[in-house]
Amino acid sequence: MKTKIIVLYTVLCMIWGTTWIMIKMSLTEGTPPIFGVGLRFFLAGVILLVITILQKKPIPHSKKAINIYLLFTLMNFVIGYGLTYYATQFIYSNLASILWAGFPMVIVLLSHFYFKNDRLTIKKVVSITVGTIGVILILSQGQAMGGEKVFVGIAMIIAAVMIAAWPNVYLKKYISHIDTLSMNAVCQTSAGIVLLLISSIIESDQAMNWSSFNIFAMAYLTLFGTIITWMIYIWLFKHLSMTQIAYVAFPPPVIAFIIGWYFLGETLTPVSILGATMVIGGAIIVNLKR
Repeated sequence: MKTKIIVLYTVLCMIWGTTWIMIKMSLTEGTPPIFGVGLRFFLAGVILLVITILQKKPIPHSKKAINIYLLFTLMNFVIGYGLTYYATQFIYSNLASILWAGFPMVIVLLSHFYFKNDRLTIKKVVSITVGTIGVILILSQGQAMGGEKVFVGIAMIIAAVMIAAWPNVYLKKYISHIDTLSMNAVCQTSAGIVLLLISSIIESDQAMNWSSFNIFAMAYLTLFGTIITWMIYIWLFKHLSMTQIAYVAFPPPVIAFIIGWYFLGETLTPVSILGATMVIGGAIIVNLKR
């Protein structure tokens, strides 16, 4: 693997591992969840649009490109991130990141139908089974890992993972139809607008707390957690297999677990740690070579 790919892959994992605590702390500090993620994507999208225009980058508008824009905007950014932000109000930040480690297992199932050379195997079935048991163990300990609505939060994260998987598989199949920069610009700006509209309806009674930390968190999540990471992530689609790309879901939970424990005192029960290990382990099994 080329050095550039390894370096960017590492940067992506490190940044995404730190975003979970930023999201959790900003929500605790008084950021309405849908408004927070909407503003994050809108600011990032506008910045990327300006860069796209300055670089005179074309915006592909073939049927496949438009399908990618719609799928990523609605299913990945609006629904996936919207549910994740909303759910993180009710559960630990490190638990949210751990549940997202199940993302590769959903990818494996979908890839079976999209790619002839990526069919289900005994190894993949085992990985999905192990990961599913891990989720069940985590659910059994739910009350000890958040507030009164912890199970609602867990269910939302699981739904977000399942919904966000398809656009990624579709993108891998038709990656040649889009440009990395312009795709991020279009999808993130569109998602930001949709999320802000939704926020204006369901969060009309919630005012944003523009504290110094919330301003810092918004800047960090916009610049590092969105613009830089998603530019790297989409770029990797042209250089790695779908399974290798999905592997990016593994390191962030480890980073988020350590940060959440150290700064927020988010301590998981022994059973939930076992479940988390099974979720991450099941996803790793998928990527093990023969």
